[in-house]
This record gives sequence, structure tokens and C-alpha cells, in this order.
Amino acid sequence: MSESCLIAKLGRYVDLAEADRRVLARLEESEREYRKDQIVRRTGQPVEDLFVVKSGWVTSFSILEDGRRQLLRLFYPGDIVDLAEATMSHAQHDIKCITPAVLCPFPKAGLEPIFRRSPRLTALLFSMTVNEAGSLLDRIRAIGRFSAYERLCYLLLEVRARLSMTVSTVDEGFRLPLTQSDIADLLGLTNVYVSRTMTRIERDRLIRRQGNLVTILEPDRMREICEFRHIHEIDTSWFPQD
Repeated sequence: MSESCLIAKLGRYVDLAEADRRVLARLEESEREYRKDQIVRRTGQPVEDLFVVKSGWVTSFSILEDGRRQLLRLFYPGDIVDLAEATMSHAQHDIKCITPAVLCPFPKAGLEPIFRRSPRLTALLFSMTVNEAGSLLDRIRAIGRFSAYERLCYLLLEVRARLSMTVSTVDEGFRLPLTQSDIADLLGLTNVYVSRTMTRIERDRLIRRQGNLVTILEPDRMREICEFRHIHEIDTSWFPQD
């Protein structure tokens, strides 16, 4: 069985039996290609399917009453997009592709075999959803309390930590396909602040940029600057045994 990003990501936390791999592979049986900036689902539409990201970057966002946009979460290969919305009958957020992407849609009922047959996978999906909520709360804390410099450091470390789940070469650099407007909408900044602050971080030799390729040169210094915690680590000691 060819390795998928989802299987590779979940396999970092627990040993996956062959039966686990088969049930996860079924979630990626169908593929759908999306263009850059294409909307996957609108707020208010029925939540009938969930999506595994096979390639590309995806975001969830809301449009405020005054027309401003607030980007909420980023999703990378191996992620299930807005897994928390499985509990909703109608979507609470818009979902669109930041880059060209391949998504694997599956009906919400596709989770039922996991819940019924694999308590360990169920516990892992639950833990990952809780971690995503914790990551969002940490970003809200950063927006409320941090300077623009600290917020940018935090975002770069968060992206690097998330990508490291499925990409082994992030220490050598990673592509950041976010526009200045995307970053501004994620962090509650203006485009001008994003541009100036990113330049300052690079001038301080914390990062190196070549186009949209970003290499973090001083991760420890950056963690101290923004109090970054790698909350994507999961304590599996309490997980049930299948």
C-alpha cells in the first residue's frame, strides 16, 4: 500500500496496524483537483463531506460584516480540513485553496469504521482536533498581546512545526505561499507592517528568504522572542489498546 500524507502523519504518533492503514486509505480513495483561490465550501452550506489534503495549502476564513476577511486556520498535506466541523450540519466558515491543491473528499460517515474498530485512531483524531483548537487559541493570544515582530516569528515557527509532520526537509527551508494580505489577515496586521516586519526579521538574521522559500536560521532565538510552544506533540500514553 502506497504511503499517504495522512497515514504518514498519524503514523508519527502511533503504530498503525494494517487494518488502520486500510481504513485510512479509504478516506483518500477519490481525488479532486482545485485551482489556486478556488472555494471548496461556503459558510452555510451543508457539511456532508470532509476533505483530506493530499497536496497544496488550504485555509478556512470568515468575512466580517464590514467586508474584512479573517483567515482562521491553515491546512497542509496530511491534514483533515476543519475536522471539528464534522459535528456541524452546516459550515461555519468558508474554505478555499491558497495554492493549487488536490483534496480527497469523503462522507462524514467514513469516520464511522474508525470509531467502531479502532479506539486508538479515535483517540488520536480527538487529540489532534483538540490540538488544533489549542493552536488557534495560542494565535489569538499572540494577536492580542504580541508585537508585529513577535507575531511574525510565531507564525513562521508554527508553519515550520506543522510542515515537519510530513516533510523531513523543513530545516533546509520551506515554501511559504502566503501573500502579504494572507499573513495580515491571519495575524491582525496591515500589509505594510507585514512587509516591514518580515524584512526586519531577515535583517536580524533569524531567517533567510529566496523568493517564497524561507529558512529559519535561529529557531531557538525565535522561540524565546515569541514564547512559541510546539503543541503539536501528543501524549499517547493514555490511548486505549486496540
